Amino acid sequence: MPFINFEGRSVRRGVMLGVVALSSVACSTNDILNVKDPAVATPQSLQTKAGINTLYAGAIGDFAAAWNGNGLTDAFVPTVGIFTDEFRSSDTFTTRNDADRRTQASPANGNLSDNSYIALQKARRSTQVGAQLVTQYADSGAGDPRVAELDALAGYTYLAFGEAFCGNVPIPPTTVSGEVFPAAGVGTQALLDTAIARFNAAIAATGSRTTPVAVQNRNLAKVGLGRALLDQGKFTEALAAVAGVPVNFVYKVAYSSNTNREQNSLWNLNDSNKRYTLADTEGINGLNFRSANDPRVLWRRFFDANGVSLGFDQTNIVYEQRLYSSADADTPLADGVEAQLIRAEALLKAGDATWLDSLNALRANVTALETARFDAYVTSTQSDSVTATTLAPLTDPGTPDARVDLLFRERAFWLFATGHRLGDMRRLIRQYGRSANTVFPTGLWWKGGPYGNDVNLAISFGESNNTAYNPAACVTTTP
Repeated sequence: MPFINFEGRSVRRGVMLGVVALSSVACSTNDILNVKDPAVATPQSLQTKAGINTLYAGAIGDFAAAWNGNGLTDAFVPTVGIFTDEFRSSDTFTTRNDADRRTQASPANGNLSDNSYIALQKARRSTQVGAQLVTQYADSGAGDPRVAELDALAGYTYLAFGEAFCGNVPIPPTTVSGEVFPAAGVGTQALLDTAIARFNAAIAATGSRTTPVAVQNRNLAKVGLGRALLDQGKFTEALAAVAGVPVNFVYKVAYSSNTNREQNSLWNLNDSNKRYTLADTEGINGLNFRSANDPRVLWRRFFDANGVSLGFDQTNIVYEQRLYSSADADTPLADGVEAQLIRAEALLKAGDATWLDSLNALRANVTALETARFDAYVTSTQSDSVTATTLAPLTDPGTPDARVDLLFRERAFWLFATGHRLGDMRRLIRQYGRSANTVFPTGLWWKGGPYGNDVNLAISFGESNNTAYNPAACVTTTP
């Protein structure tokens, strides 16, 4: 973590005996031992020109951990996956089962979303403070490419809060000192407004530069901007936001097997520890992610050395997603595929018949696009359960509702396991007039009892210490 509020102390060795003897007379022995350890990064040491590389790396690390990292700690991407129809719980943990059936506990009893909420708050602060301090201390100021990247990543934290959590998210003021102040809850639209402001700041920070890193950061922010505007139902503005993003653009969040914090969380939970299993037509309304035999959702059935394929709960058969094939697997955060999906939706909303052309252009290049988006895609297609390698062109289904169904199905398969699904399901209710029981899994949950009515994630009980926050305003059944 880049902001560490403590001071290290150590004992220096190899001091000449004569000096030690003299020091014992001249001053207290406690003063001899009271030496700052230069290996410890204090906040003050990072707020310098020499410290901004560490600040930047720490902020990137905090964002990665929150998005799809921290090993077996459910980060944002897997939490969204199990709460929707992408994954099911093959675990015994109550919080994972509650999230899977959309019946979250009271905050005091803890929920699956607590981990991602806390991690996203850390990442929000790290990226924003990082952008401020790089601007202040870098030679090129706001023109330093790290500023645009950190501003854009800050935008994605607000986007995550707006898309996935109840419309009552406390956002404390972001101070360089690290002080935390009471903060009232912020509604969904205001969270998206802040995301938009951060994305616009990132775009402005790239200026007119055409270097590869400037172009990358600009496209990262443009896709995020289009996504936030789409969440607000501003389709024309969203179309304009993603204009010029090339279809082969990909920005990935990097992961590594080096430490638990750096490991891909979804791979750990599904493929490694068998706490999650890939869903298929979950709860009547869920999409057929497995049985579709679609090259955008690679999977295989797990078998152990004894031929058993049960999960951690010893009840549920485990089907492993294979887009992330190791703890090192990177996660696409923004790409040209999403830009084209935003374009298609905006055109459909405008009544432009070419909306389908955007979708078919993507489908015609599925292998090349997925190979660019997922590190081990080619290797996985050679060994896993999905046999299809191409996608046939789509035809117009003919009615407004069927067109929306088709569009959102395409979004679900292209954006599978990337943290988009919950935001899309809530949009189907808010923007397209669907009822929750036709969008989310419903009926009888497979482990017993009915699915619940939650359509967004709860806020951590830790906010009970926030004197300006009203927990009653967090309504998890409101889209």
